Amino acid sequence: MRIYLSVDMEGISGVTRWQDVIASGQDYQRARSWMTADVNAAIAGARDAGATEFVVEENHGVEMLCNLLLDEIDPTVDVVRGIPRGGSTTAAALDGSFDAVFLIGHHAKAGDHVGFGAHTISYENYREVRLLGRPISEGEIFAVIAAQVGVPVALIAGDDVVCAEMQSVCPGIVTAEVKRALSTTGGWIIPPARAQEIIRKKARKATKQVRKGSIPMHQLPPRIAMEIELRTSMTGAVQDSIAEFHPEFTVKDDRTLMFEHEQMAVAYRMACIAGTLAEKGRVKRY
Repeated sequence: MRIYLSVDMEGISGVTRWQDVIASGQDYQRARSWMTADVNAAIAGARDAGATEFVVEENHGVEMLCNLLLDEIDPTVDVVRGIPRGGSTTAAALDGSFDAVFLIGHHAKAGDHVGFGAHTISYENYREVRLLGRPISEGEIFAVIAAQVGVPVALIAGDDVVCAEMQSVCPGIVTAEVKRALSTTGGWIIPPARAQEIIRKKARKATKQVRKGSIPMHQLPPRIAMEIELRTSMTGAVQDSIAEFHPEFTVKDDRTLMFEHEQMAVAYRMACIAGTLAEKGRVKRY
């Protein structure tokens, strides 16, 4: 039984504020250790329930997506990290060979004013990311990518806000709530050692549910039409450049880019480069 783990950092046990997840923060090195331990807890729980193979892919966009501590992680797993990866940004290793996806340390979506480090893709540049006009989280983006290759998302580990969000879009998902948000930078924290026991227990439960076939696949949207609403306006020159060199994007207004694609994996990559496009008007092909 193969498990794919996408690991982010804002939703990791112990992490409280943005400074915890950037290299200059006083607790960043400790947070890397908490992050690795949360992953290990999920792996241990899944192994308890019969999973045998694990691939961990880093999704946290600082330090070129190299945040896990490789000398502390379970030595039996494979890890995908660094950029570029030659695939769909941070879901490059996800394919139909896996039995389930675990989302570890994921966070609430952009626009949520309660939720530790709430954002979607870009903390600084994106006010909101929408699918068919509805705000979407990174976790749901991964759920769509997974569903398109026939893999269910079985576990979410993070704060109460992202757990509730993922339950609403992925009925049947098992939630491991490791903290409760009171704002984007504060709330009730469960110390990592105790939180990791929660993750291990819930990962065991999720794996058992997968083996029973009781985790439903995420329901695919009728089409993948996305909008990126920026925090700052694009200049007229940038808008003209996008129209000339990137007709796959539509400028809805001076703060919003629209695009469609059949595959969410590609749409995710397009969403990731939209911020650079909005600044420069032209980027290398993705």
